[in-house]
Amino acid sequence: MKKLPTIFRRKGTAALDLTVGSPLKRILTFMLPMLIGNIFNQLYSMVDTVIVGQTLGSDALAGVGSTGAITFLILGFVSGLTHGFSVVVSQRRGAHDEEGMRKSFATGIALTVVIVSVLTVIALAVTKPLLTAMHTQPDFYPYAYQYLSVIFGGMLLSALSNQFASTLRAIGDSLIPLFFLVFSCVFNASFDCLFIMVFDMGVSGAAAATVLANGISALSVFTYMWIKYPMLRFKPKHFRPNLKRYATHLKLGVPMALQMSVISIGMIVGQTALNAMSPTEIKAYVTATKIDGLATSVLNTAGIATATFVGQNYGAKRYDRIKKGVKQYTIFMIIISLALGATAIALHRPLVMLFISRAERTEALYAGALKYLVFNAGFYILLATLCITRSGLQGMGRGTLALTAAMAEVVMRVGVALIAMHYQSYTIVCMLNCMSWIGANIMLFPAFLATLRKYVPLFKPHAKFLHLPNPSEIPFTQPKEED
Repeated sequence: MKKLPTIFRRKGTAALDLTVGSPLKRILTFMLPMLIGNIFNQLYSMVDTVIVGQTLGSDALAGVGSTGAITFLILGFVSGLTHGFSVVVSQRRGAHDEEGMRKSFATGIALTVVIVSVLTVIALAVTKPLLTAMHTQPDFYPYAYQYLSVIFGGMLLSALSNQFASTLRAIGDSLIPLFFLVFSCVFNASFDCLFIMVFDMGVSGAAAATVLANGISALSVFTYMWIKYPMLRFKPKHFRPNLKRYATHLKLGVPMALQMSVISIGMIVGQTALNAMSPTEIKAYVTATKIDGLATSVLNTAGIATATFVGQNYGAKRYDRIKKGVKQYTIFMIIISLALGATAIALHRPLVMLFISRAERTEALYAGALKYLVFNAGFYILLATLCITRSGLQGMGRGTLALTAAMAEVVMRVGVALIAMHYQSYTIVCMLNCMSWIGANIMLFPAFLATLRKYVPLFKPHAKFLHLPNPSEIPFTQPKEED
């Protein structure tokens, strides 16, 4: 029997090999720690919002909430970049290439540091112009600017935290990132209370707490990785410039980063449309997005799990497992999405009470939040299929196709936002997400099926008329790098 590489034999690690065993069971086992982590993170985000809303007032809450589109524009780009780099690690892991994993990890770090450092300067320079261009209301503007300035100033710490956690997940370890996420959130909540309630730092304190917690998380995760996973212990030689290796990482990282930023452009236009609404409608929208975020974190986790599963099996040339696993997983997540949507709508009233103080609660606020959830939670099934197909393409290295679908999503979002601005309609603003999900699915679903069909038949062929090669006989197309 062939001796397995170190990564498969080493005891005391939580890395899963997703290329063997029952596909659905493996994906769910891998997904569960990430799901708990994302829910915990969303719960922390809700606590963070409760602290801001209850102590600093609803204007501060709306101000911080109005930064969502801008933070997604910048931090979404960074997140997509680091996630794209980790796809290369997952493919090397599936191919049992330990030296390739070291090179990929080192390359990802080098590219992240350089790109994010430049991006930090740009982000700080464009914050004010963006807030002004989005017609941020005067009552909310100071809070939004203070919050963004601190968040963008510490962006590199957030990027490195994402980079290290994504790398762990890429090799199949989704459990340890959960522990460090919980650890980070506890620190974040503690710093929130300290900076806001004791030092009276306002929304800047909330942002500073996030940055500091990200720094602690990055250092902790990296230390753990260095101790537990020898296959990730890079040396100076692994940073040696190699154009082909750097190009391979950028080929996956940049499209995923641009995909997030392109989507955020639509979000900015949507936020601009929202800023033209009444203060009550803005507060209702921001509050509902916090409720929505808890549910959508489950579906977004499904995407991350899909990318790793597909990436490892693509590297191992197990195309048959990709087909089987994605099919089973999609059916499972459709059922979950329906349950999540019904729960979010049913519990909207008590959840709104968490964020808004008793004196500021009105029936108009409840009605506005419910309207948002009807047009979003009611269409979670679209988000579930979108996350799975998009991440499946990324796992197979087809980031450009995912980027194309993101553009379709933006066209839908911008079009609906312009209609909302023309009619001054809050109802149409609430439809932005579901319409963009429809546009992306129209592009992504056929693209995913067409890509998968190159490696394995989608349906059982009639042997009498058609002969297709065994998936293991199909040449592996992942480009090999040069030393």
